[in-house]
Amino acid sequence: MYYNLQGFGEEVRSIRNNLKLTQKDVYELSSVHVDTLRKIEHGKVMPIQETLDLLSPIFKKDLNKLLLDYRLNDYSTFQEIRNRLESKIDRDEYQTLSVELNDLKTLLNNESNTYFTNLINQLILLIESIILSKEYSNFNKSFDKLIEAIKITTPDFSLDSYKSFIYNSTELRILMNMALVLDEIESIEKSLKIMEFCMEIVDSNERLYPKICYNLSYTYHRLDMHKSALKYSDLGIEYCNKHRDYNGLNLLYFRKGIAEYLIGYESYMDSLKKCIYLCEILGQYELKNMVIKSCKDFYNIDI
Repeated sequence: MYYNLQGFGEEVRSIRNNLKLTQKDVYELSSVHVDTLRKIEHGKVMPIQETLDLLSPIFKKDLNKLLLDYRLNDYSTFQEIRNRLESKIDRDEYQTLSVELNDLKTLLNNESNTYFTNLINQLILLIESIILSKEYSNFNKSFDKLIEAIKITTPDFSLDSYKSFIYNSTELRILMNMALVLDEIESIEKSLKIMEFCMEIVDSNERLYPKICYNLSYTYHRLDMHKSALKYSDLGIEYCNKHRDYNGLNLLYFRKGIAEYLIGYESYMDSLKKCIYLCEILGQYELKNMVIKSCKDFYNIDI
């Protein structure tokens, strides 16, 4: 569920200040790490129930209940659009993203909360960037859209200082896409550095995690670093199986199979067959045919 984490964080900080407690005081009283509290107060992380349970007695307020006051009003509509968007991106179906783009613009007209209008605007710019990149190969304009998107919530952002900021999940998604576009307009090495940074800071339980794993696996594949490609495809597969999130799992098995083939592992065919099986289960027949063709054309592998 989506929340105004910035507003919630500001209220948490206000309560702490009114109690004349420092962040270090809170850590000593609750064992909640200073860095965790700092991220909560800056609206950069979705706090888990257990953390808020530990903080509530110190803050003399039920913070789990308080968090409910900061929910997105039309969450169900937003989530439905977001799910469609993610599903299309996972299937490389970029040609119809204008549908989700228009739906988000309609939702934006009915939302008055500044935090959520910022979030929706960021997603609109992200979709526009993807369309520019994937449909028109206009990578410079695509990158400009991503810069515009991240500056909505991180106005001082610059590519030279990207490691200086704390990112929420949407901002991190934008940063990951920046890395993908930089691969086209600058260098694969620059792209890799930013992607590795995304991997360092992403929560391993976050839905973005397997996407970063996939992109890292593909980047290492292009650099002929196939053991690293295998490592990140395995990490993405582990996440998907653990969370029963099967979107993108077929592509992770594809990356795994190709890495195994290039390393010389006999298990590569099992991985590629799992990719094909998942494509069939998910009804992604165009992707299935693309995988079969790629295996034949580039690696002389018959599946």
